[in-house]
Amino acid sequence: MIPSWTDNLEMIRKMCDWLCANGLREAPLHFDRFFPLYKLNQLPSTPVTTLDKARDIALKAGIRYVYVGNVPGHNAESTFCHNCGKTVIERRGFAILANRIKNGRCTYCNEKIPGVWS
Repeated sequence: MIPSWTDNLEMIRKMCDWLCANGLREAPLHFDRFFPLYKLNQLPSTPVTTLDKARDIALKAGIRYVYVGNVPGHNAESTFCHNCGKTVIERRGFAILANRIKNGRCTYCNEKIPGVWS
C-alpha cells in the first residue's frame, strides 16, 4: 500500500466487497508496507495502522485469509483458521515456525483449510 496512491480505504472496501461477491473470499489477500526507495523516495512509509485498517475492512467483508507484509513480527503474517480463529501456520518473515494443518485441515477444529498441502 503506497501512501496517497493505493491507500484509499473506501476503494479497499469496494475491492473486498467485489472479491467476496465474485467467489474469491478464500483467495489470500496481502497488504504490504511500502518504504520510500528509488523513484518514490519522496513518499512516507505506509503507517502500520493503515495496513491494520485495510485488513480489518477485508475481514469484515468476508475475506478469510488476509495478511500484512513487510512488518516484521506482525501477527497478521500468520494464517488463522477461518472457523476457530486459531493460528494454523505461524510465520516470521519467510520462515514457518509452526504448521498446524494436517491433511488439509485445522488440527484444532478439523475445518478444511483451502490450499495445496503436502
